[in-house]
Amino acid sequence: MCALQDHVKQALTSPGGVVSPAYLVKNLRNISKTFRPWRQEDAHEYMRYLIDSLDNCCTPSGTTSSSSSSQDTSVIQKIFGGRLRSQVKCTICSTCSNTYDPLLDLSLEINRADSLTKALNRFTAVEALEGDNEYYCANCQKKVRALKQFTIDKSPTILTIQFKRFSGSDSSGGKIDKNIDFGRTLAMKPYISNLQDCDANYSLYGVLVHAGWSTHSGHYYCFVRTAGNLWYNLDDSRVKQVTEKTVLDQKAYILFYMRDPAGRSSIGGDQSETNSSPALRSWLSDGAGDVENDMDGGADEYEGNNCQHPSRGNGACCNSRLYSKASCQDSNSPALRFSTRKVDRVTPMWRL
Repeated sequence: MCALQDHVKQALTSPGGVVSPAYLVKNLRNISKTFRPWRQEDAHEYMRYLIDSLDNCCTPSGTTSSSSSSQDTSVIQKIFGGRLRSQVKCTICSTCSNTYDPLLDLSLEINRADSLTKALNRFTAVEALEGDNEYYCANCQKKVRALKQFTIDKSPTILTIQFKRFSGSDSSGGKIDKNIDFGRTLAMKPYISNLQDCDANYSLYGVLVHAGWSTHSGHYYCFVRTAGNLWYNLDDSRVKQVTEKTVLDQKAYILFYMRDPAGRSSIGGDQSETNSSPALRSWLSDGAGDVENDMDGGADEYEGNNCQHPSRGNGACCNSRLYSKASCQDSNSPALRFSTRKVDRVTPMWRL
């Protein structure tokens, strides 16, 4: 944390000059023992390890960075921390089971998507658990066909999105090198299940690009929006101003969005597409399109106080669009330690 702070101070006090992150490079293995100086590394992997190290530095003594208390007190968690909800709904008795995990970035599949909103729609799409993959319903006391969906229960202040351009199953490190459309603004309401947190609009302020054909070679450069809404391309020691259109035409690898202040709405960009997303029309209204007719009963919103899980203090289940006939059960799975990276609003730290 101190090394990064010193680097930022040096960058802010050296206008027009080139600042080398020599100390960070020298201590690269303190971030991750798998890293080696001057070897090609994945920027997203570096980002995860870096933010994890920063989170550990900010975690109060006696707690772990993955604990619930750390998520409430760590400055990294307050800036980048969100929460992901996985809900499984029995199609026979409509009982819901919710699992919550910490969220510090989103990794989206792009094999069958050509835009950010389509990738988000697929990430939050309803999956039918059937056949050999049937779900055991504790209420029905048997395996049943069920519906599963991921949604965001708590949206972060800084939303970091990675496009999965590199195939983990491909030993050659092949890359999906197609354009994925993304906007200057992003409305996340269709993908949020917590009604108390549904007004989440974001503005783009950083884009990281990988130039090359595989994970084993290539070059990274980025685009940063300053406080004056000017865009700059940072490519090693070269910095130049560019137009917003140039930024939006990039084959992005990682996107950095900042949540707009309350009461301010995102305009333009991806908003029209997200507001009609299948995720909002299907699961949050009751079921998933064609499977809607399989449900026993209508699509009633939760009305009452018969939810049987302990209150989480933020209306995570009872204030969500669940069902009056459902008994909702929380299961707290071991917290996952996702990582992302800290980015100052003006100074591009990820060029390290």
